[in-house]
Amino acid sequence: MSANRHFSLLRVVLPAAEWNELRWFAFAEDGRYAAQGVAALGALPGHDALEVILPAKRVSAHWLTLPVQAGKHLDALIVQALEDRLLGERADVVSWPGPQHGAQRLVWVCSQRWLEGELTRLADAGLRFNRIFPDYELLVADGEVTPCAQTADGTLFRMSHGRMGLVGAAATIALLPGGQQTRQVPDLYRLPTPASCRTRLPALFSRFNKETFDLRLLRRPALLLALCAALALAGSVLHWRQLENREARLRHEIRQTFASAFPGTPIIDPLLQWESKVREQSGATRGDALDDLLSLAARLNAPVHPRRIEARDGLVRLTLTDSEVAQFKTQLNGVMRPESTPAEAGLTRLQFSLAR
Repeated sequence: MSANRHFSLLRVVLPAAEWNELRWFAFAEDGRYAAQGVAALGALPGHDALEVILPAKRVSAHWLTLPVQAGKHLDALIVQALEDRLLGERADVVSWPGPQHGAQRLVWVCSQRWLEGELTRLADAGLRFNRIFPDYELLVADGEVTPCAQTADGTLFRMSHGRMGLVGAAATIALLPGGQQTRQVPDLYRLPTPASCRTRLPALFSRFNKETFDLRLLRRPALLLALCAALALAGSVLHWRQLENREARLRHEIRQTFASAFPGTPIIDPLLQWESKVREQSGATRGDALDDLLSLAARLNAPVHPRRIEARDGLVRLTLTDSEVAQFKTQLNGVMRPESTPAEAGLTRLQFSLAR
């Protein structure tokens, strides 16, 4: 029956011993507890996301002094810091970082062979996790009172100063160094996932992780994007209409101006007709001042160095030194007879009128 049900989040608890069935806890989309049960892998309820809870009996916690900004060297620093703490076969050890508190980093350690075997078993049944963390993470320490919860392996506790563990009875917690008053937490696995759960397993286990992407998360950005696109389109259309109206007004003004300048002329294309009329009236295309200057330079066979050059309306004025005027008098007069007027002291202005 449970396999036909569907939930937003399904949480399964891995037992520390051999198992054929798993306890599961389901949560609605708003994060509230919805249902629970026990089922084999093939009979688990349908779900959008999967959380895997590791039993405290299989996981140990270590507080290590590590740099806050360890970056890509964090895994190597963890392995180095654990060398003097762990016993047994080093090749069978897998560790991953938990939350950082100041200079202290919580590091979880368990058997690589056991964890890989359990996740492989889930993967073979088509299950890949979204989050995975020890059941310690569900307990949140609150000051002078130590929260504890009953599990299949014993009583789980987590003190405010970071110490955590698994004992046979809650009364044992008060006998431990730094023991505090305890607070029993009922229904541990029905608690919502703490926001601090950011488990990052080594790359070796990445094949078991399901990176889900909920298309519903795109709904709001898509609506905002569509709204922005609609506003941009409306603005473009409005601007285009304004330009179109402006172009129509300009064309009307050009037609009116042409009609007033050339009354009685049939109007077909006022711009082209205007250019044609101007060419007819001028008789020839006039060059600009630069053309006049180049024409004079081509006809003037004298290496003069004008102090000032002015060219406008077919007139070119050169301001030369008196010595240059006297030295190249023949060449200057040979081109055309310029009008000579005195300028500043030691300078003479020559004005050439170029034939059109």
